[in-house]
Amino acid sequence: MMYRIGICDDEEACRIKISESIRNIALKNDIEVKIIQYESGIQVMDCEKPDILILDIEMEHIDGLKVRDLLEQTDNEVLIIFCTSHDEIMSKAYGRNVTDFIKKPVREEEIEKKLLHAINIINRRVKWICLNTISGLTKFKISDIVYGIAQGRYLKIYMLDGSEYFITDKGVSQLYEMLKDMNFARISRSIIINFENVNTIGDEIIMTDGVKLKSSRRMKKQIQEDFFNYMCKVARVERADR
Repeated sequence: MMYRIGICDDEEACRIKISESIRNIALKNDIEVKIIQYESGIQVMDCEKPDILILDIEMEHIDGLKVRDLLEQTDNEVLIIFCTSHDEIMSKAYGRNVTDFIKKPVREEEIEKKLLHAINIINRRVKWICLNTISGLTKFKISDIVYGIAQGRYLKIYMLDGSEYFITDKGVSQLYEMLKDMNFARISRSIIINFENVNTIGDEIIMTDGVKLKSSRRMKKQIQEDFFNYMCKVARVERADR
């Protein structure tokens, strides 16, 4: 897999230094990368988006904090590593997709640690499945599946972007067997859910799209225990990556 690494800094010398470090890191760790340099925040928004963006905070016109906000509104897949020479700014720089901070002047050892951490996040989340739909064989990003419900002869799955698909070759049991090791749970005979896209589990299960689902009474306790274990696992992984 090739990783697109973006470097956004209005100082050319800094972009060049970070680019050289990334090439060394990629060679050392046997990672394929494509380096994309941006001279400004405007270029980030107008040009090809990276998987990981090393982003200077203090820039003219559009600063790094504004770029972060714009990316979160338009592209929630880009992971951000902020780069700054001012510690006091870091408290303002947290965000949903901000994974780390690098202090200027940059050191290759620090870039390596923060970059590999971001790559590990990408590796965990990018998984796909191919299923037959009414339109034909379709590729789905597993983390984007919110839940699935049996409807007549078909299984209907609901996606994060609001799209819906009828699966023609798999029932609830079959799809659950395929996905049960990827944080999916069966909450009744006719419904499976993705724990990654659950907001709340109580008397009702509230998904990230706001839909409320009911679990079967006999499965309720087990589902709550499984969700608790899932959240503990997520917390352990996050701690290990710090």
